[in-house]
Amino acid sequence: MEPFSCRGIILASREFKEKDRLVSVLTSDRGLVTICAKGSGRPGSKSAFASIPFMVCDFVVSVSHGYYYLKEGTIVENNSDIMNSLETMACASHMSACLLDSTFQGENTHEAYELAAYAFYMLAKRPQDYLIVYSAFNWRLLTIAGFTVKYDITNNGGEPVTPGNNYLVSLVGGTIELAKNSKAARLTGTDYRILSYDCVDALNYFFDCPLNRLFTAKASETVVEDLKDFTTAYLSVQFDKNYDGLSILNDIPGN
Repeated sequence: MEPFSCRGIILASREFKEKDRLVSVLTSDRGLVTICAKGSGRPGSKSAFASIPFMVCDFVVSVSHGYYYLKEGTIVENNSDIMNSLETMACASHMSACLLDSTFQGENTHEAYELAAYAFYMLAKRPQDYLIVYSAFNWRLLTIAGFTVKYDITNNGGEPVTPGNNYLVSLVGGTIELAKNSKAARLTGTDYRILSYDCVDALNYFFDCPLNRLFTAKASETVVEDLKDFTTAYLSVQFDKNYDGLSILNDIPGN
């Protein structure tokens, strides 16, 4: 089979044999692929870049017996500034784990790739906004996977979702209800969370805004924290995995 070229994002790289690396790459047309970068562990190797995650690269790949081998590659977008803080590294590692856990087909593959490209770029350029990037990424990835809805009308009255109210939002489906005291007290902490209108409005923005504007949202510190907690819980339920990649930040003074 003839070698092929592709553009992709390095999600993870692990040692293989003595000096090689197995590189997990998210591409826009082939989805997730694993490429063997032979000799990339040697000092001065021209393929050493393959051991650095979160970068967008162009790859030339050869195929032998069903396996992919890196022939050459170049860096297109160097997101190395992600490595400058523990917060952005934890966020980027979380996003990589989510993408590695996901299965995409057809058009979903391209959208997931674009989401990841924007997310890693914004994380590198605007590290102070890492929690917004984190939450927006979570919700849009869930949307691509078909696990979210737009919260326009309540399920317990058919009324529009409006400012000034709090809402009871399900973690296991698209249900949203006006948070009435008795039911909210009974269901909170199970498969429901109470969210302010501002949080719901942010989720609706994440749901279908253009990808190039996804990570530009602004919100209060309280809303940002609530979005982080809710999208993490929702993601964990839908993907049936406990995502706690940001828990390491709890031990840092000031977090």
